[in-house]
Amino acid sequence: MSGFEMTIALDEVDRKILTLIQQDATLTHQEIADKAGLSPTSVWRRIKSLEEAGVIRGRVALLDAKQVGMQVSALVSVRLTHQGTGTGQEFEKFIAGRPEVLECFAVVGAYDYAMVVRVRDVERFEKFLSGTLLSHPAVASSTSSFAMRQVKYSTALSLE
Repeated sequence: MSGFEMTIALDEVDRKILTLIQQDATLTHQEIADKAGLSPTSVWRRIKSLEEAGVIRGRVALLDAKQVGMQVSALVSVRLTHQGTGTGQEFEKFIAGRPEVLECFAVVGAYDYAMVVRVRDVERFEKFLSGTLLSHPAVASSTSSFAMRQVKYSTALSLE
């Protein structure tokens, strides 16, 4: 995904629908219609249109990481061996296939990428870091910080 995707114009009703389904994706069209002041058919059409436009990329269940045994959260910064686009593309393809990496951002500054990594324990993090990440030919170095506790977590975008 490049940083230059087109955005679509959202009206107030679209924003209301999107806010509602970000809070609870299990709401029925009737429930959304009641809260947004629309008919269920109108809600269905708008949601379908937002899905087709790529505004709604999917609907998922959000798991509590600790409840499923994923105890370690690390913030990892990565510096690549070369700055060429081929190296970056190779690294991005590699990271896309790594289930430990929840988020990865190309960044400006001392490092080339910043990632959020979630694993069961420190041993698995060490295996990922030493055995997987640092052994990749595109990776020159990395630095990691372990999260002590999560202060805020949200997947909802503010549409104001």
